[in-house]
Amino acid sequence: MICHETLKNKGKIVLFLIFSCLSTAQNITIENKSDFPVEIQYNQKKVDIEVNQKKTINEKNRLKEISILEKKSNIEKFNIPLFLNSEQSLNINFSRDSIKFAGDKAKLHDYVLKHLIYDLTMKIGEYQNYYQKNDPKGFIRTSEMYLGDVLIKIEKLNNSPLGRKDIHYKEIEKKAKDRWFFTVFASIGSGKLSNTEKDLMLYYYEKYFKKDINTFSCDFGYSYEIMRRYSLYHKALGLNLPKYEIVEHSDEDEVNQYLPAKCQQEYFRMSYSFWIEKKDLVRAEKDKKILTEKFHAKL
Repeated sequence: MICHETLKNKGKIVLFLIFSCLSTAQNITIENKSDFPVEIQYNQKKVDIEVNQKKTINEKNRLKEISILEKKSNIEKFNIPLFLNSEQSLNINFSRDSIKFAGDKAKLHDYVLKHLIYDLTMKIGEYQNYYQKNDPKGFIRTSEMYLGDVLIKIEKLNNSPLGRKDIHYKEIEKKAKDRWFFTVFASIGSGKLSNTEKDLMLYYYEKYFKKDINTFSCDFGYSYEIMRRYSLYHKALGLNLPKYEIVEHSDEDEVNQYLPAKCQQEYFRMSYSFWIEKKDLVRAEKDKKILTEKFHAKL
């Protein structure tokens, strides 16, 4: 027998899906309160907004993000991920150094843009304490608790009848986990693989990385460092990692052979940045050529 509450919840989900399919467009109103004109980029389109002006973007195709660039310098000031359903509206009021949201899911957008990273990275010191005490169980328990707290907050702010099955929740969950992985792996590691680090790496690999290892890609900046560490210690950890063709040979071939092309690209991107910082333009130019010709990367 199906209870009345279950039928009611299913009815809400059906109505939500029907409404989403029949709806037509999202409205994003952007007000420029800075002291410079800007260019808004979205869905391969561009809109200029002068100082103290505002414009509304009415987009039938779902907007996943918009970028706000200072028009004169072409420097990106804000990149704003969007989590709106069809026919929802959001007002974005920005100045030189701050941004405010109003409208549908304003609190969710404010949290993701301003507070999500802070809520996770502020825990690094606590994780390091567990690591230094050789307490992997405490480290794991605490890290999972803080990730859970953030995911609960996201679900509440998203406020969808689909709950954690909602597409927007899943997108923010991925962002949160990517940042969380950074906090976890930034808190461990030394010159030599310790037993504590081994226990932690095996735990996170088995729970989070193993199921997607054949399709892993460096979608966020620190993912290269994480995957490089697994590649470096795969024998000690007893991992059977997939092998990839080496796009461009280097001193890191022994490690890079276990990294997909996008992660290998990150190796040369980091090398390029290093030589630029050291003002060694010859070596920097060599890496730049590899990045643009072999990986078709944009610098």
